Amino acid sequence: MAEFHRAGVAGAQIEDIVKAAGVARGTFYIHFPTKDHVLLEYLDRLQTSVTERLADLSEGAPRPFFRDAVDLLVEVVRNEDSTILQEALSIVSRHVVELEGGAPLYTGIMAFFEAAQERGDIRSDLLPSELAAAFLPGVFGVLLLGLGGTESELRKALLNTVDVFVRGISP
Repeated sequence: MAEFHRAGVAGAQIEDIVKAAGVARGTFYIHFPTKDHVLLEYLDRLQTSVTERLADLSEGAPRPFFRDAVDLLVEVVRNEDSTILQEALSIVSRHVVELEGGAPLYTGIMAFFEAAQERGDIRSDLLPSELAAAFLPGVFGVLLLGLGGTESELRKALLNTVDVFVRGISP
């Protein structure tokens, strides 16, 4: 990550990454087939942090749950390098098949949808996996577009996305 900060994602060279890490080039490729995979691991760690904290909120109704989720996302991303985070979010589309069903945030959001359906809080005519697959790209898109703005602008845009989505999944 230090090399990405120094040279940018496009300018980062594997040779410089392994040199800074003090490992052989082959060791890098054992863990990361490409530079994209380093960024996917970075996103995985961010998602895990958010998902673990969301687990405590999963008993709530959809609107408060997702509003709390927005607050957590904004809290996490405000401490990150927006250029690197934007690059990481943009590579998700290139690796969506690899990530399907395995991303921590996807799994956590899907579990919320399952529980909310059982409680009757949201429509039951859609699979939780379909709901998660519809919701998360919208959130990631707003993050991509809003990372250059202020924290309050980002939060407002994410809350608007949540409100539109929650209206659509209400019974």
